[in-house]
Amino acid sequence: MSDKPQKKNKLIFKGDKEQKKKKRKHRSDEKEEREHGETTDQVWVRVDNLEDLIGPLFITHPSDPPVCLTVDEDDHFMAYPLPDLSETAPEPTIMQQVFVGSRITGSTNAFTFKSANNKYLSSDKFGVVACDSEAIGGQEEWKPTVTESGIAFESVHGKFLMVDEIAGGGVRIRADAEDVGFCESFRVYCQSRFKYKPKSKKQKSDGTGSEVDNV
Repeated sequence: MSDKPQKKNKLIFKGDKEQKKKKRKHRSDEKEEREHGETTDQVWVRVDNLEDLIGPLFITHPSDPPVCLTVDEDDHFMAYPLPDLSETAPEPTIMQQVFVGSRITGSTNAFTFKSANNKYLSSDKFGVVACDSEAIGGQEEWKPTVTESGIAFESVHGKFLMVDEIAGGGVRIRADAEDVGFCESFRVYCQSRFKYKPKSKKQKSDGTGSEVDNV
């Protein structure tokens, strides 16, 4: 049995160069393929399926101003202001704006979201959201739902993650909403190379030598 190490998927930011295996090709073709591959891999695309939530994520909200979920080096959780999302393509600029989603073993719709500091997003029963937990418990469990406007995140306490406007301007993130509306609908992005791609339907023989769709 082979003991070859598994390849790791490295998160790519715009402008990063990815190493590729060398192949004997015409230099112009090789350069064009490399640039095209790097460009498409770096594009952040909207999440529209729960399967897209497995891997690196950029979680934003179209509030005024628009914000993204962020942690600093000391695990302080915050809503970080973003440029106008209508004028620029949404994408993280630092690792602290990226969370890694994972499905909880044995569940189809329960997820955890880990920060760049390897701490988990959580909510207590009062709706206070933090990202400083090193272990996974009930408060670190979230049930995302795909809505027409984006993604809603339900905590283990049955309340929804939301953007809350505060006096004097600005917003904060809480998790005590009873229903899903604009404030509870987040726009989540994943890099295109991590986006879930459904497997095509296999074809099988009908016994006469011709192939039919396996529906």
